[in-house]
Amino acid sequence: MSSIIIKNPELVITMDGYGSVLRRQSLLIKDGVIEAIGDYSSIVSAYGQPDEVIDGREKIALPGLIDMHTHVAMAGFRGLASDVSDVIYSVFWPLEKSLDGSTAYKLGLLGALEAVKSGVTLLADHYFFMDEIARAVVEVGVRGLLGHTYMDVDGPFSGPVELAKAIDFIKRWRGHSLVTPALAPHATDTVNRENLVFMAEKAREDGLFIHMHLAQTERELRVVRERTGDTPVRYALRLGLLGAKTIVAHANYADPQERALLAHSGSAIVQCPSTYFLSGVRFHAYDYWQLGGSVTIGTDAPCYNDNIDIFEEMRMLVYGQRMMLEKPNLWSAYDVLEMTTRGAARSLGLRTGIIKRSFDADIVLIDAKKPHLRPLFNPYSLVVYSATAGDVDTVIVKGKVVVRGGRHVSLDEERVIHQAEAAATSVLRRALDENPDLEKRIRVKEI
Repeated sequence: MSSIIIKNPELVITMDGYGSVLRRQSLLIKDGVIEAIGDYSSIVSAYGQPDEVIDGREKIALPGLIDMHTHVAMAGFRGLASDVSDVIYSVFWPLEKSLDGSTAYKLGLLGALEAVKSGVTLLADHYFFMDEIARAVVEVGVRGLLGHTYMDVDGPFSGPVELAKAIDFIKRWRGHSLVTPALAPHATDTVNRENLVFMAEKAREDGLFIHMHLAQTERELRVVRERTGDTPVRYALRLGLLGAKTIVAHANYADPQERALLAHSGSAIVQCPSTYFLSGVRFHAYDYWQLGGSVTIGTDAPCYNDNIDIFEEMRMLVYGQRMMLEKPNLWSAYDVLEMTTRGAARSLGLRTGIIKRSFDADIVLIDAKKPHLRPLFNPYSLVVYSATAGDVDTVIVKGKVVVRGGRHVSLDEERVIHQAEAAATSVLRRALDENPDLEKRIRVKEI
């Protein structure tokens, strides 16, 4: 693999502890790993001329951002759900029934492209047609913790065939350089007890991650109580689903004792603030964090918050919890940035999330020439409260430049967009033909 020097970035936010911000220090990347940090001339003297020099002037370098819960192919449903209630069951499922593998690939390519251009170097995604979405993720060049969504109660795709797909996906993709396959039971109300136990046992036996929704909706809470007498969190704990290799998304419908149980389970608890604001649901990120839980951040479905902008999610996390808890100084910008970098990487057992010698070179450069990013007084606040996805200039994943000058280095972005839009239109037409009442809910008359 070629060697790269990022020469003299204005700031390097290493995330190797609070205050560890370097000024005009160059970074040498070799064989996908950060080899040296220091003065440019000293690095060249010690290691020789690199294959590529990236001009870091007026740029802020930071570790690649980790999106711990998303469904990138749902970018194809953008604009259809933000003003609708009960969207999972009344909008998403009817739309998803009209998906096929080719469409999922095209929409996955659009979503993964949006993610990497937003500074995301790893995304945790579970969805249907995951083989096709994984192919899109690899084509974009971003890392993926990916699982084929499994449901056997309700949902657009369910039953033994889907379980076989989920297991086959693990076998096919294990050992891939960019993709880490995971088990992805949809939720405690959409998977029966037998298969939840099966997935918990298989995850332990094979060292796999589990990525699932948990305590996401009132419906899940009601159904699990009726079925088992338990709440979703207690049920998941009793079945052995929780632990250090489990990622749970949302966990909004959990009482104080259940929050403590979940925090102490070691599971990564993903919070997706924009989704909660749009649906009017309270969330408990600060409680989980105070209890010692591993709190991370996700963008969720890009058709619900309508973008993949993890910068926005970081500040929404702070805004939402400060308002709900009436604590004006809870968390610092560093705390929240840590959740999307070294904290998320730690929960996944990866040597990334920190800019440090011998760590994987997942690095983002932000264009600091923008007026809203000056002056450079507090780098953490600038990233969390001022930066947006549109400020991302360069993205490096495992030592390979994927985005340069705000553009993907190899994909024809316009073609990706047009193909995805055509695919999304065909899905919507099929869905409307099969569900005439859907038109009234999403308020789309002509396509």
